[in-house]
Amino acid sequence: MSNFGTRLKEFRDARGWSQERLGFELEVTKATISKWETGRAEPGLGNLAKIRRLYALDGLTLDYLIDDAVAAKSHVDASRYVRDAADESPRLAQSQDEMALLTRFRALSSSRRRGLLDFLAEGT
Repeated sequence: MSNFGTRLKEFRDARGWSQERLGFELEVTKATISKWETGRAEPGLGNLAKIRRLYALDGLTLDYLIDDAVAAKSHVDASRYVRDAADESPRLAQSQDEMALLTRFRALSSSRRRGLLDFLAEGT
């Protein structure tokens, strides 16, 4: 996966995402994203599956990211695969506030999550 990091960064940049934002979406640290992009580490199978799901929303295949032969044949322009923020999946945080909310929500125990969801349901 020698060029995996380069292609991962290319798509991250095309989305206008920071390493922190991509890490949040993949549930890894900014440092992990940095290591992947610089080739100091490679994602495991579980993280590759998360990357595939995230970038599949933009039509990117995992083959392009990890297979140098596929990438050499395709010469993909990453920006053409990235949709406008308005078209993004509702599963993705679309603002700093949403990202902070999701981060805090994920840190709660399951009973506190249920309580918060019940509270929010009462307000709608």
